[in-house]
Amino acid sequence: MTLRYISIGLDYDYYIQENNKLRYEFQTHTRFISNYFSRAIRKVKFDTGNEFNMISISLLPETILKQPDIKSNDVLKAYLPFNQERYEKIKGTEDCKYYLEVLEEGLKKASEFKPIPLEELLNLIDEFKKGGCKNEWVHKKKRFKEIDIEVILTCEFTTNYFQLIATINQISTKKELTKGIVIKTIPDEIHFQKMFKDILVHKNFIIITDTSDSARVLIYIDDAKKGIFEKVFAPYIYSDDYTKEENEEYEKTHNEVIEILSYDGSGF
Repeated sequence: MTLRYISIGLDYDYYIQENNKLRYEFQTHTRFISNYFSRAIRKVKFDTGNEFNMISISLLPETILKQPDIKSNDVLKAYLPFNQERYEKIKGTEDCKYYLEVLEEGLKKASEFKPIPLEELLNLIDEFKKGGCKNEWVHKKKRFKEIDIEVILTCEFTTNYFQLIATINQISTKKELTKGIVIKTIPDEIHFQKMFKDILVHKNFIIITDTSDSARVLIYIDDAKKGIFEKVFAPYIYSDDYTKEENEEYEKTHNEVIEILSYDGSGF
């Protein structure tokens, strides 16, 4: 079994009953870290000996701390005390020092219980700090020579939001024409996974598809060539295969998804 996931969070079993709102809030503010280290550790390809594929740093009140253990769902869990006062001071800010301290201490504790690639993980933490604690990556880059345009989709995953940025360049001049936010959500994969996949061109639109290969976002090409970023969400198209009531229900769901993808950053 290969180590594929790293996570930090308030202990699910305890906080789901005691304060689930706080649990989800903390998880959401730290998902960008869990996501970054999960993607990074997969490159190490560390074999855990068929015992676990995830290391979870779980925070609990000091009065009920536990020893590390391996759960039946292939998770190596290390428990640490939760300093809620420190968390409250930094939540919503760009300061991730407390989160990384939790991660480092938890990994060291886990390494005392089972062999893990501790040196590689600590090096990843140092690299993350040196990079400004940014979790950003290029999702896709595509050239459309027939219209002299290159489109780059970049992901920005932070403690406060996730957003997909489209940068549109002119191939012949190598100049940036325009740039803008395609989607923006609360910083949790559940809100943006499967919401973007490919880049297509059709008529006067650059089309961003989702993982079902359906059009999700349309960007006007003529505006982009003038240096203007103008996008719209693809509308719901009624299907003859559904009843009127079913189409209305699907349209309602479609509009709810658009609302999720149009997060205004107002907090959570």
